[in-house]
Amino acid sequence: MNTTPDHFLLTNQLLIAIDLIGVFVMGIVGGSLARRLQFDAVGYAVLGVISGLGGGIIRDLILNYGIPAAFANPLYLTVGLAGSAIAYFVSSEGAMWRHTTTVLDCIALGLWAAIGTAKSMLVGLSPLPAVMLGVTTGVGGGVIRDMAVGRIPVVFGGGPLYATAALLTSVLTWLVYYFDLPAWTVLIAASCGTLLAIFAQWKQWKLPTNAPDLAVTMSPSQLRAFARRVRKAERRRVAIETGAIPVVNIDNDDLARDILENPPEVEP
Repeated sequence: MNTTPDHFLLTNQLLIAIDLIGVFVMGIVGGSLARRLQFDAVGYAVLGVISGLGGGIIRDLILNYGIPAAFANPLYLTVGLAGSAIAYFVSSEGAMWRHTTTVLDCIALGLWAAIGTAKSMLVGLSPLPAVMLGVTTGVGGGVIRDMAVGRIPVVFGGGPLYATAALLTSVLTWLVYYFDLPAWTVLIAASCGTLLAIFAQWKQWKLPTNAPDLAVTMSPSQLRAFARRVRKAERRRVAIETGAIPVVNIDNDDLARDILENPPEVEP
């Protein structure tokens, strides 16, 4: 395992480039939501910036990474606003645009999960926190965006796999670091999460929302009848195993009454 974080899988330039691509893509996604909700230009800008920068800001604040990259580098805000501007000026009506924004969302998810995990390991976090922060980076902007418009965040369940795809990318990114693989292989990790998210949208793959309901509901009369059947079955079992003569009440036992009224013939 490579123990020198500075000799990690990403150069600083590649890390920033991937981060900015994710910001731009999610700026478009956030702006597209603003169009569907018929927001004005301010709404486009706010949702685009929240979508594009929210996850990274959460990541940098948790890591105590100094001033969050979204504020330290003016390119981040510029790129996020550019993405929302595209959604503002380009019509997003029709199935083709919806499919496009879905794919863009999945691409950003994979990229950011990889970046979040990478930055976490650069500051020396252990595997589990690094993976969890990678997932947080991937889904954080979307969660803040959905809450801002009064929607239940898709990551909380009920929709196609989303956080699971971010988790896959985060784990694969950690493996890239663990086995000291070349820098570019982190893009494979990001692609795996992206493809899983896209296929989940296409095939509607979902996690179960709750455990199976195994409860049995009976009325009092049904419960008493069930208890009588259990007692009768237990008496017959004991009689067969021990040879004892079971005590039965023919008024309540149809089988016993039938045997007594129609005894079987015994050959001499």
